[in-house]
Amino acid sequence: MQKKTGSKIIGIVGKDGGYTAKAADAVVIIPTINPETITPHTESFQGTVWHLLVTHPLVKEYEMKWESAVK
Repeated sequence: MQKKTGSKIIGIVGKDGGYTAKAADAVVIIPTINPETITPHTESFQGTVWHLLVTHPLVKEYEMKWESAVK
């Protein structure tokens, strides 16, 4: 898909051997602190980055229709 659209792929992963870690243009690999909590640690970091992206002031300039709807 990346090759068709020319888009860049970024990934936040908990292990370095998966497909995303190999195929992405930029990857953040969350260090393993406890092997039993790899997924929760990785997903919490993904959520933090997602939140930072969607609340960035440049994104807020073009609010989505549900955010700008008059009540």
